[in-house]
Amino acid sequence: MRRYLIMFGALVCMATLWADNVRFAVDGPRQVIQGQQFQLEYTLYNASGKDLRLPEFSGCKVLYQGTSSGTSVSVVNGNVDRQTTETHVITLRAEKEGSYTFAPATISADGRTFSTNTWKLTILPPDKTSSSAGGASRQSMGEDAGNTELFIRTVLSKTKVYEQEALLATIKLYTRASGVQAENYSFPSFEGFVVQDIDLPQNTSFELENYNGVNYKMAILKQCLLFPQRTGKITINPGKFEFQVETYQLVNGPFGPMRVPQGVSRSVSSNAASVEVMPLPAGKPVSFMGGVGNFTLSSSISSTHVKANEAITLKLIFKGSGNLKYMKNPDLKLPNDFDTYDPKVDVSVKATTGGVSGTRTVEYTTIPRFAGKFKIPAVEFSYFDTKSKQYKTLHTEEYEITVEKGASGEGGKTVSNFSNKEDLKLLNRDIHYIKLNKMNLVQTPSIYVDNWKYWLWYILPSLAFCIFVLINRKQAKANANVALMKNKKANKVALKRLKVAGKYLKNHDKEHFYDEVLKAIWGYLSDKLSLPLSELTKDNVATELEKYGAGEDLISTFNDILSRCEFAQYAPAQSNETMEELYSQTLDAISRMENTVKK
Repeated sequence: MRRYLIMFGALVCMATLWADNVRFAVDGPRQVIQGQQFQLEYTLYNASGKDLRLPEFSGCKVLYQGTSSGTSVSVVNGNVDRQTTETHVITLRAEKEGSYTFAPATISADGRTFSTNTWKLTILPPDKTSSSAGGASRQSMGEDAGNTELFIRTVLSKTKVYEQEALLATIKLYTRASGVQAENYSFPSFEGFVVQDIDLPQNTSFELENYNGVNYKMAILKQCLLFPQRTGKITINPGKFEFQVETYQLVNGPFGPMRVPQGVSRSVSSNAASVEVMPLPAGKPVSFMGGVGNFTLSSSISSTHVKANEAITLKLIFKGSGNLKYMKNPDLKLPNDFDTYDPKVDVSVKATTGGVSGTRTVEYTTIPRFAGKFKIPAVEFSYFDTKSKQYKTLHTEEYEITVEKGASGEGGKTVSNFSNKEDLKLLNRDIHYIKLNKMNLVQTPSIYVDNWKYWLWYILPSLAFCIFVLINRKQAKANANVALMKNKKANKVALKRLKVAGKYLKNHDKEHFYDEVLKAIWGYLSDKLSLPLSELTKDNVATELEKYGAGEDLISTFNDILSRCEFAQYAPAQSNETMEELYSQTLDAISRMENTVKK
């Protein structure tokens, strides 16, 4: 009895698993040509069905319907897998050109109703050159056994965009040959653009496309998003491709004429394409950081109640679609007594045919040094909206920070109002408390007025005081000139960044190396030319350097460094020799700039 119960339980479990594997699916072509016959297969797995209900096949005529069944058994590592299929084959003829969506089909099995997914079908017009039914039949799948026609097209989603506005570039292969294999190829270089590649399936698949009245097999070789870096007309140069095309030759065989496949080499070039890049409209807001697209901004802070010398993290999160990777970080205005460090930037984006979308997270770390109540003003961020073609400004919320006294000797002074920056700077030089401890007083010996040593004690401190006053005034005057101080320290700051880039060079970290070199050059030019980073572009660098007194050769060197860094960040990996050459070129350019006499 027990044995029968175990067998019954096993059968119930198998039946349950079998029922879970029951499914109903549809399969067939996605594109057909008007007048072509094709089949849709509705397959029920692991069950026997009844009451099949098919959808209406718009644009098509049902010719006939058949049913077949089968069983497959596979054994993998001792596990036996058995599967049954019941296939309903619907043969149709495409009648009317257009795009259609067939509703799901349903079938009943094991007391349940199963349905397929919807099926999308595109009916293409027949070839204009096909004058007979026989011709249409031979080219029903966009093939011609004896035809080696093949060409490449560069297709742009837009031909007129704003600077930094993304456009989609698609490189398509069209052919009517039965087989094509790529041997060698060189895609367009897309000079003047920053390129963001879109991931494509490893195995290139063909689909039908009607182009200029002829149906071709079409495959997408490359898709990428282009971000124009300069205004005016930019021409995309042709790419070069070499293919091995399979064709058939008619020869006399022992049993009569027969077709023999043979390979034919074909070299083709893609078409050149032009894009008109418009400059962004005038009236850029002060808070414009180069963002072009559509964004949202949110913020958060690690804590609003801290002790002196404890770190605070302010996080800005930009979400949306556009040039998230290439825009600058907004300026953060903090109280004068807060120590601030370089922000940490994390960009997570995904490139699709609809554009680049994702998140850019910027984390600012700051440390308050004194106790008191402070306010961190709202952060303002402006960007250019490509849909409304207007500048839009986003704001974060304002944060009020309460800083309590830290440990003894740390942040002991209390600040009640940080708006008076002069008071804040003098905190460490304020009046100290009166000393209350017992003091040992010692009588000093009398000094004769007519002794030269007596007068020397007055003259030397007075002279030292006068020298100190003169030096202090000169230093204060120099410190008041912020532009001058940045100009003097430009070389030191740049060399510091290049030292970090040198470490990345030794570690073969190409991405961080080019990023540090680019930051060093932009920061150096900003300090040396006394211009904010937000106003510096590749277009006006040459003009500002010329005003400063730099020669044409030096100006060309700086432009070359900037172009190579920006290109290397998004181009295929560069060699170590190229990186070392760029590093030496950058050091030499900064050295030559330091020796340039300002006009």
